[in-house]
Amino acid sequence: MFIHRLYQLLGWIVLSSLISPLYAQDKPPESLTLGLMPYLTAGQLTQKYTPLADYLSKKLNIPVSLEIAKNYDEHLQKAGENKIDIALLGGSPYIKLVEKYGKKPLLARYEIHGKPTFHGIIFVTETSEIKNLKELIGKRFAFGDANSTLSAQVPRYMLAEAGVSLDKLAGHEFLKNHDNVIYGVTLGDYAAGALAEEIFTEHQKKGMRVLATSPPISTHLLVANSLLPSALVEKIRQTLLDLKQDPQGKEVLTKIGPEMTGFVSVVDKDYDSLRNILKSIATPSK
Repeated sequence: MFIHRLYQLLGWIVLSSLISPLYAQDKPPESLTLGLMPYLTAGQLTQKYTPLADYLSKKLNIPVSLEIAKNYDEHLQKAGENKIDIALLGGSPYIKLVEKYGKKPLLARYEIHGKPTFHGIIFVTETSEIKNLKELIGKRFAFGDANSTLSAQVPRYMLAEAGVSLDKLAGHEFLKNHDNVIYGVTLGDYAAGALAEEIFTEHQKKGMRVLATSPPISTHLLVANSLLPSALVEKIRQTLLDLKQDPQGKEVLTKIGPEMTGFVSVVDKDYDSLRNILKSIATPSK
């Protein structure tokens, strides 16, 4: 009788250990984190995304706080290991995330000027005599973070297509964020640099001129922690998609950037063209 009871008790312990995570997944968390890659300074990102975090907090009835990574690699790791709940990713980091950690629940991608695509910009100063990418041979070039889609990966492709491999430049550096690129070029340390189109537009008055524009690239996207309850993931997704219909939501979008017109649906294949671009270039050295 004692042995029978012992086996029965052990059976319940094993069964409980198997089913308890399932119940835990159905329970909404007490708080959520919105994780950001450091494509701008921490102060700028806080200013841009705090309204979105506050909006989600109100709509989800769960506090949402910002978490800004020290670098792209840290952000990618935290998103991959489910250490942040909602992660903002550029196209290149997203592709790396899927390759290393597998697919995550997709929430939405940015809509910019009514389209779910944007461009990378290679720019010079307004007074520069450089007229095309070929003329960058023998010049110094400024990239953003080495993992950035529009300030590193796509511009490298643009240069390569024009016959300007990195070894044909007088030098190049990865300057971590867009602000550093802007200052590096406008102060004369580099002949040209690479930015996301919306960042260029915001700062164009600083005396910059477009030298070349990339093909259309699928915009930044938001992915969810794989361990969140599916009902909560769907609620977050729908809140983002509905945001542009809400007057308060439009204010949130404007804070992210004047070019932002909403969030739209996203599927993995939206990034296939970028995958092809990344395959055509070597991994940059930092």
